Amino acid sequence: MAKSTKSMTVPKAMREKFERITAITDEFAQQHLNDEYAKLIRQATAALCRKRPSPLTSGKDHSWACGISHAIGMANFLFDTSQDPHISATDLYAWFGVGNSTGQGKSKKVRDLLDIGQLDPDWCLPSKLADNPMAWLVSVNGMILDARSAPQPVQEQLVAAGLIPYVPNQNQTKTATVELPPPTVTPIERPPDALYVLSVMLIEGPVTEAFAEAHPQVIRTIEIKGSQTLAALHQILFQAFDREDEHLYEFQVGGRGPQDPNARRYGLDTAMDTDLTGEVAKTNLNDLNLVEAEIFGYWFDFGDDWWHMIEVKAIRAKAGKGKYPKITDRVGPSPPQYADFD
Repeated sequence: MAKSTKSMTVPKAMREKFERITAITDEFAQQHLNDEYAKLIRQATAALCRKRPSPLTSGKDHSWACGISHAIGMANFLFDTSQDPHISATDLYAWFGVGNSTGQGKSKKVRDLLDIGQLDPDWCLPSKLADNPMAWLVSVNGMILDARSAPQPVQEQLVAAGLIPYVPNQNQTKTATVELPPPTVTPIERPPDALYVLSVMLIEGPVTEAFAEAHPQVIRTIEIKGSQTLAALHQILFQAFDREDEHLYEFQVGGRGPQDPNARRYGLDTAMDTDLTGEVAKTNLNDLNLVEAEIFGYWFDFGDDWWHMIEVKAIRAKAGKGKYPKITDRVGPSPPQYADFD
């Protein structure tokens, strides 16, 4: 659900402060970012002005301008060199004439006050929203679902509830490129050695501020055969993310709404959790009826809650020679399983 109304409304008493800060951030955006960033940073500044009391009443304008810009940058992976535009956090601090520790501190305060996180749909650049998975993943009856592939009436209900930003098919310029076939309970026949190429992104977990800033994306590419089980997929993910200790976990599959017969959960023991559809050791990839571009979830450690988004990048008729499952690509180092926040 949207956490704040993005508005330029500012109380009269805060108008002068707002203008001073945004004059600085507008100049920074003009030199290093773009108009989308400038507008989001202005909206965040206005939201802070509306706080009662506003935190902006104390502190230097350049420090707040730096912290707000950094916070919006973190939400949109500004510090990732693969993004356009991008700038390093160190260069951002230097532009504002603010020390690293001060800039980090102000940014954290802004993110805490406005509840801003990475891939945050509420503070995402409009041009990136359609491809932002966090804008479309919703939890319905304990299932993580991809609203982009839900029927339009369901999407309309989710929009009305504030859970997704708009109905994708009503705005073709913003529609995410996810095209799935109609829901089906008929098994898709694939050979045992069919190859699934999966992109697995860490989307939430107890990572430190320093790690999140230095490594904005943590992604692993996995190749696994259709005959291999979800337990085997878990084991390769355990290895891919450099985990130390085992914990409970489950896979959540099916993104068309709670009434979809394909919406299902797979865990360790159906006797222990009677709501599970099946057990990971008895369910293989071919059993899931996955299609290319489909997204499903992997939840590891029900206490620390490491959430991963798995996208089916490709399904090939036959796996090549070699041992499967395997890790074929890594983006970003793995965060420590047990982070030290002190």
